[in-house]
Amino acid sequence: MGCREIRRMVSATIVSCSVLILGAGCAASPEDEAPAPEVDPRAENEAALNELLAKYLQAVNRGDADGLAVLYTEDAVRINANSRPIEGRDDIRLFAAADYADNDWDIQLHVDESDYSGDLAFVRGTYAITLTSKDDAAVVYQEVGKWMDLMRREEDGSWLIAREISNRDHPPGEAPEAPEEEG
Repeated sequence: MGCREIRRMVSATIVSCSVLILGAGCAASPEDEAPAPEVDPRAENEAALNELLAKYLQAVNRGDADGLAVLYTEDAVRINANSRPIEGRDDIRLFAAADYADNDWDIQLHVDESDYSGDLAFVRGTYAITLTSKDDAAVVYQEVGKWMDLMRREEDGSWLIAREISNRDHPPGEAPEAPEEEG
């Protein structure tokens, strides 16, 4: 390699380094960049849990056993008043399908309390259920009560129901009491 070729290589290297140095100098410093918006984990989790409950209501009120089952973890346990625990997503789906076979459901949920820690959250509230016959639209059952769910955040960030318990506010077979009028 001759002197001329070496000088060209050195010149090209100097020009390349100069361009890199100038480019680095023109780049915004970390102080000049807009800070990333802070994410409030409580608000983010509340929104995700509310979305899960909305999907739950939609599935139940549509009579969609498959849509309901996917909202539970594979190892979920559902405990209803006066019945054996229902264990696993598949059994929850089968139980729901049997529930939806003859009656249309109208369930309303009210959330009284929720909190989370890490990948677990709980939600507690009250419910009201009205079942109407698919045959003649007659009301066949009404129930009011309380419920609590333990949710678990999955690896993909979604929340699913891991444990669920509910209990009616009145004896089996009796109609719920009408709420007292405030006045």
